[in-house]
Amino acid sequence: MQLDSYLEIFTTMYGWAFANIIGEVITGTGLVVLPFAIIIFQGWREAKEQGLHSAGVLPLLERVQTRLVVALFVMSVCFATSPLTSLHHTHLSFTPQPSVLDRTPETGSRDGGTGSGFDAAMSDASDGSMSDSGNLAFVPAWWYSVMAISSGVNTAVRAGVKNGGNDIRLVEDMARTATIEDPQLLHSIQRFYSECFIPARSRFLRMDRASLTPAGQGVIAMVNKDYGPGDVDWMGSQLFRTEPGFYADMRSYNPVPGFAVDFSRDTDYYNPADGTEPPHPGTVNPEWGRPTCKQWWEDADRGVRKQMITHSSVWQKLREALAESHSWFSFEQRDDALAKLAQAKANPAFIDQDRVMGSEYDLSTSLGRTVAGGVSTFGVVKEAIKAALTVAPLTTALPMMQALVLMGLYMFLPLVTFFSGFDLRVMFYGAVAIFTVKLWAAMWVIAQWIDARLIAAMYPGNSGNVFLQELTHIASGSIPQGYKRMILNILMLAMFVGLPFIWTAMMGWIGIRIGSEVGEMISSTRNKADQSASKSTPRKMR
Repeated sequence: MQLDSYLEIFTTMYGWAFANIIGEVITGTGLVVLPFAIIIFQGWREAKEQGLHSAGVLPLLERVQTRLVVALFVMSVCFATSPLTSLHHTHLSFTPQPSVLDRTPETGSRDGGTGSGFDAAMSDASDGSMSDSGNLAFVPAWWYSVMAISSGVNTAVRAGVKNGGNDIRLVEDMARTATIEDPQLLHSIQRFYSECFIPARSRFLRMDRASLTPAGQGVIAMVNKDYGPGDVDWMGSQLFRTEPGFYADMRSYNPVPGFAVDFSRDTDYYNPADGTEPPHPGTVNPEWGRPTCKQWWEDADRGVRKQMITHSSVWQKLREALAESHSWFSFEQRDDALAKLAQAKANPAFIDQDRVMGSEYDLSTSLGRTVAGGVSTFGVVKEAIKAALTVAPLTTALPMMQALVLMGLYMFLPLVTFFSGFDLRVMFYGAVAIFTVKLWAAMWVIAQWIDARLIAAMYPGNSGNVFLQELTHIASGSIPQGYKRMILNILMLAMFVGLPFIWTAMMGWIGIRIGSEVGEMISSTRNKADQSASKSTPRKMR
C-alpha cells in the first residue's frame, strides 16, 4: 500500500494500534452488546407508541430483525478485526516524488526501513510493543478496503501528472539557503572584486560608449536579450571579459596562488633563463604569477568563477539542479547565474590597495555609516523573516498534518462506529473522510504543477535569464519585481490550502447526501417490512 510520506507509515500503524486498544476496551467490558439491546428496546417502544396491539408482534419482530441484521453487518465489517486484514501482512511504503536532486528516489517501507529517524523513534508502532495486547495492527475489512482503494487512486492521480513540477521552488529555496563559508574563496572573491572589477567598471563609466566595439555595444544594448545594461554591474561581466581594454588587458595587483609565472605576461619579473640579472641584488621572483583578470576569472581549474560554483557539495547540487530543472539554459548562462549568486552571498566590498590603515572619514561620516549599517542589519533581519514565511515550510508541514489527521481518523473509527449504534451511514461517512484526506496529496501535486507553470509564465525571459536574475536577487535579500513575487506566493498558498479545502467541502456535501440516501433507504425498508408483516398477520375475530 503506497502512502504519502514517511510519517504516514508510522501514523497509520499508531492510528490502528490505538483503534485496536479502544476496540478491545469496548468488547472486553461487554459494552459491544449495548447497541443491540438499544435496538430491541427501541423497537418495543415504537411498537407500543404506535399501538400495534391489533397487528400482533410480527411487525415488531420484522423491524427489530431488520435493524439487528444491519447492525451486525456494520459491526462485522467496520468494527470486528481479522488477521487477514492485518497491516503486518501489508507492504506499507512511500516513494518520494523524483526531483532535480534525486531522479530515482529510493522507496522506504515499514519493513525495510525508511532511512529516517522514524525507524527508531516509532519502532513500537510496528512491533506492537506499545501495548501488552501484542499485535495491534488489525484493521476491519471495510476500512482496509477503503484505505487500499484510496491509496491506489491517489497514487494513480499523482503518477498521471507528468512533469509534476520542474522544481523551481526547490531550486529557489536552495539558492536562498546556500552560503559561502570557505575563507580562502571569500578572500579570492574580495581580491578579484577590488583588483579587477572595480577598476574595469570605473574605466567603463569614464569612457565614451561610442568607443566600444560593435560587439560590446550589442552586449549593453541587450541586442540578444542575454545581457543588457546590468551586465556591467557584476564581476563576470560579458562586456569586461570580451571587450579590449578590460579584463584581457588588466592584471591582478599581486601574485595569485595557483597561477604559474608566465614571463611573456609577467614582464615585471626577471627571467633567469634568458640570463637577465635581478633588478636588485638578492631579488627573487614571487612563487606565483600575476594573471590577467580574464585568466583569473575564466581558468577552468583555478578560476574564480570555477571556485565559486563548485567549492562545496551544496553548490554543486545547486548547479546540477539548475541544469536539470531548466534545460533551456546554456552551460555558460547557468554558471554565470551561480557566480552571480555566489557574489551576492560573498558581498565583497571595495578595498583600496593603496589605503593606509586608519579611517579617512570624519566623526560625523563614520557615525552616519554606523547608523546605516545598523539599519541595513535590521533590513537583513526583516528579509530573513520574510524568507522564513515562504511556501517551503508549508509544503513540508502539510503532508505531516495529513498523516496526523489520518491517524486521528483511524483511531476514532471504532468509537464512532460503536456510538452510532453500528449505523450503516457510518460506513459511508468514514469512507468519504478517508478518501478525502488521502487525496489531499494529489491536490498538492496539482498545486505544484500549476505553480511551476505560473512561475515560467511570469518570468518569460529568453532562455530563462530573467528568472535567474530574479532568483539571484531574491537569494541576496533584495526584492526586485516584488509584486510578482508577492502574487506568486499568495497564489501558491491559496492553491496548497484552497484546493484541499474546496475538495473537502465538496466531499463533505457528497457524504451528507450519501448519508441521507442511506437513511431513507433504511426507513423505506423498515416501512415495507412493517407493511408486509401487517398484511401477513391475521386480524382478531370480533
